[in-house]
Amino acid sequence: MIAALGGFLLSLAFPPVGFWPVSLVALAPLLWLARDARPRRGFLLGLVFGLAFFGTTLDWIALFGELAWFSLTLVLALFVALFSGLLPLVWRFRRPGWSAVAAAAAWVVVVEWVRATVPLGGFGWGSLAAPQVDGPLLPIASIVGSWGIAFVVALVNGLVVATIDALTWDRHPVRPIVALAVAVGLLVVPVAVPSAPEDGDPLEVAAIQVDVRSAEQLDRVGEDRAIARLHTDLHRTLAVDPPDLVVWGESSLDPGAVDEATLAQVREAVVDVAAPTLVSTTQPGASGGLERQANLLDATGEQVDSYSKVRLVPFGEYVPFRGALDWVTALRQIPYDLTPGTRVHALRGAGLPPLGVSICFENTFERVQRELVADGAEVLVVTTNNASYEDTAASAQHVQMSRLRAVETGRPLVHAAISGIGAVVDANGAVMDRIGLFEPGVLRSTVTTGDHRTPYVRFGYLVPWLFLALVITAIALPRRRRREWPEPVRLADRPRTLVVLPTYDERDTIGTVIEELLSLPEHVELLVIDDSSPDGTGELVRVRAGTEPRVRLLERPGKAGLASAYLDGFRTALEEGYDLIVEMDSDLSHQPEELHGLLADADTHDLVIGSRYVSGGSVTNWSRTRVALSRMGNLYARLALGLPVRDATSGFRVYRRALLAELLSRPITSEGYGFQIELALRSWALGASVGEAPISFREREHGHSKISRRIVVEALWLVAVWGFRARLRGDPLLADRPLGDAKQGTGTSA
Repeated sequence: MIAALGGFLLSLAFPPVGFWPVSLVALAPLLWLARDARPRRGFLLGLVFGLAFFGTTLDWIALFGELAWFSLTLVLALFVALFSGLLPLVWRFRRPGWSAVAAAAAWVVVVEWVRATVPLGGFGWGSLAAPQVDGPLLPIASIVGSWGIAFVVALVNGLVVATIDALTWDRHPVRPIVALAVAVGLLVVPVAVPSAPEDGDPLEVAAIQVDVRSAEQLDRVGEDRAIARLHTDLHRTLAVDPPDLVVWGESSLDPGAVDEATLAQVREAVVDVAAPTLVSTTQPGASGGLERQANLLDATGEQVDSYSKVRLVPFGEYVPFRGALDWVTALRQIPYDLTPGTRVHALRGAGLPPLGVSICFENTFERVQRELVADGAEVLVVTTNNASYEDTAASAQHVQMSRLRAVETGRPLVHAAISGIGAVVDANGAVMDRIGLFEPGVLRSTVTTGDHRTPYVRFGYLVPWLFLALVITAIALPRRRRREWPEPVRLADRPRTLVVLPTYDERDTIGTVIEELLSLPEHVELLVIDDSSPDGTGELVRVRAGTEPRVRLLERPGKAGLASAYLDGFRTALEEGYDLIVEMDSDLSHQPEELHGLLADADTHDLVIGSRYVSGGSVTNWSRTRVALSRMGNLYARLALGLPVRDATSGFRVYRRALLAELLSRPITSEGYGFQIELALRSWALGASVGEAPISFREREHGHSKISRRIVVEALWLVAVWGFRARLRGDPLLADRPLGDAKQGTGTSA
């Protein structure tokens, strides 16, 4: 319900209501609801918002049938749903300001840019920028275009949510004030943007507008010819005081009015006034197909240049997949398919500045006007036929987009509609004159041409790509830790320590490992977990355990994997109340004498990792390629997970009891490298203190590595999955529940 109300509220920023300030808060409810929703719920929230917004804003589409209205509304709402479903990927609760920026960029990319591109060439109507033509943000269109205005509007909405977040959970006294100050500043700064220069030549333009309703009762051909006569009659009234240019609206000469007799009457009217005239025809083009054209006639009635509409309206001017959709009876209203033009270009005629003409639907695509100005256009002309939309808000919404195009390009614009609304707009987006719906008459005004290029004309193609880069950066940015773990207290003088040593065919090394560990100054106990090694490792340990009470053997019936061996050892340590639990290899790749340094660091850390890649650490007996692969794997884990550990795959570690108990309170399913990364990630995500102590890793000289290619691939895949979850939901491996009692009693005070 809240999402639907937000969508309806946003529609009030557009005509017929046209209350632009509401757009600064209407998106906030959706951002609030979806910023930490699961993808399915976020998608549904966005879908509801989009259906309410587009369904209301574009209600005039229903004039062509409920199926057309619902289908278009649904397609457009899906873009909002996609944005809403992906919003948690860029929202970071610990970075509210950054979250607002990232969410605004995501809105521009998904709901504005991509929607204006696909499917079937896109549909840009309903941009957040359009209502701002009556607000303070319009001047920045000359720099960042409609994309940038939409970004600022979405950003203000995001800052509203960030302010509420800061007040409710952050409770930081300054942040809400800063967020609101930035929001206000965004609305004030555009005032400083300079106006478009008015140093060009004056051009007096007259736009002809008729009331097509007087011809509606005729057949198609009769209607086309009657509309042509209405135009010629009004055109001749200009003979007393000819303007520099006359413009007729789109479809002023439709297929039924391109016969020789009608065209002769048009030429005669042009000659009578003796002014260059831009007329709109629908007739066969160079390719042989019907084209919607803007034809420039000189004062003698001769055609001197022509532009064919490049962006056609799907299901309006042509029917995609017509053969497959012939069962849709509503599509029979479109009897023929138009053929698109091949290029966007300015029209040129003697005594006239280059004219940038776009035809109706093309006006919703900012790229068309940028290309026209890049081709030299000094005045923009939009010819349109909004008569089919009757007295709905479609015409007023269309004029909004023309005002945006004028400011983006720094060009005056003549919006010539066959039956209204007609308007003349200056280069700063102000309406100089206008004529209402179905009001016959001549809209006449003098505009100032321009030949400068705004920053947006020069670099506007980069703007959405910059927002895309911002979104990618936001997704890649890891979340900060959201859970708290008590600071580790100092350990007792002689903490009970258990070293867990998994073995499988380690007979050549296990004896040395045991003796060196027992000789350490720290009083450590050893638990060897042997998976029935064929080489007799278990038997050797059993003999040593018979003479040394600090050595124990846990025999398992078969090879069950390194991770499960450690888990069995960890559970034993927790059940028996050990303060510190050590994991290390039994093949002498981990030097027993270096355990002293790890145990010393355990006095100030909940987890200490023996690291090869911190200062003082090293690797011997490995090829450069293997070292590089290991470093790259750890770098991949750091970047994907945001885990500030340089050697997350190391298996030489010391855990405090409380942390390990919390880690084992949820199932652990990974093995090998993934197992080590998972425990390090969980520890860090909990808020525990994770430290790294330098070690000298030495490649084993006896036996063979137990790490398989499958385990390596599993680790790479799991890191990718965890990284995605971390960005979508925060802590990827922790339950959303209060921490258990296990974290109490982390150590005993000295």
